[in-house]
Amino acid sequence: MQRTKLDPLDLVGTHVDGKYQIDAMIDQTNHSIVYRATHLIWKRHVAIKVFRPASPVEAEERDAMIARFVREGALLTELSETCSAICQARDIGSLTTPAGAWMPYLVLEWLDGESLDVLLAQERESGAPARTLQEVLRLLDPIADALGCAHGRGVVHCDVKPGNIILLRTGARQSKLFDFGIAKVVGDGPSRSAILDHGFTPGFAAPEQFDSSYGETGPWTDVFALALLVVEMVSGQEALQGREVVTLGQASCDRHRRPTPRALGIHVGDEVERVLSRALAVDPGRRFADVRPFWNELTSAASLPAKGTTTPFVLLSARPGPVALLVAQPARSPRARGRGHGRAGRKWLPVALVSAMSLAIALIPTHHRAAPRRAAGQQAARASVLAGSLAVDGPTVPERLP
Repeated sequence: MQRTKLDPLDLVGTHVDGKYQIDAMIDQTNHSIVYRATHLIWKRHVAIKVFRPASPVEAEERDAMIARFVREGALLTELSETCSAICQARDIGSLTTPAGAWMPYLVLEWLDGESLDVLLAQERESGAPARTLQEVLRLLDPIADALGCAHGRGVVHCDVKPGNIILLRTGARQSKLFDFGIAKVVGDGPSRSAILDHGFTPGFAAPEQFDSSYGETGPWTDVFALALLVVEMVSGQEALQGREVVTLGQASCDRHRRPTPRALGIHVGDEVERVLSRALAVDPGRRFADVRPFWNELTSAASLPAKGTTTPFVLLSARPGPVALLVAQPARSPRARGRGHGRAGRKWLPVALVSAMSLAIALIPTHHRAAPRRAAGQQAARASVLAGSLAVDGPTVPERLP
């Protein structure tokens, strides 16, 4: 295959370790370049991620770096076996470029799909409406599960963003998280940090990534990035506004304006706003400790109706005589269940039912109560409309989420 001019390492068309043929360059960042390759024995596509050290690695340092790289690769393999939403690691090694530069590489499963950032850009260009919160939660649920698995093993991704999420073309558009290349293993000592340090994407970065005075990075850093992604997808606009790193850093650290849905003009319920506000707090100590409690609270909040919603009474019978009405009880949060709230909530139910029936019957004039069936039906229907305008204390049906 002819080498491409876009390949800065000039690896396309070459073989790596006698096992892989480099077919094409797929993507590059400041720290790495991803290639599509073919396993020469199994004849299957793989992804090879070549890491570019910030400075040339001396020969005496290479063995230690590879040993450290192997440990982290083994941890990634373990994570991917635990959670199917994490891209699988297949192999690890080092290569020398045609220019003589030594670089380590990681072999990953090849994912046939498109990245979420490409999909979002296409939707914006076409003028497609933003997704509802429920749609966003369904799409990102595997990603939250992947981060939860990683956090449970003491691993922090540190670069959660749409470009690191792949939507597979097969099946039910399952999403997968990849690029743990700048992940951090939480713990003490230099052997516990990642092979590449301080890499992040400013548009999805937490305050502590811009300025270490805010604290250490940790699982709470991934919580911040995932919350930003939720806000961006429900709003259809960038959660952190700005084009320069400095501007994005200011937006991330601004205590007076947090990038929540309501700050971007998107209506969400009080609980959803509260959960996302906590996840997007400037101080790491005020956020959720890791992704699992954040995601659990957010999904619970998304299922709750907004305050002030009323449910109309439903007329079950329009025939002459007493008006039969169905009054829905207010929805109760999971925390309220089993603590007597159910009994308290029922106190007003008979009162509302009787009041509505009394009003409906009283509104029918006496001389019409013995009228023909058609006239009685009209009066009952009119009474049902008036009765239905009565407000019931508390929310009863979920509002349509933006």
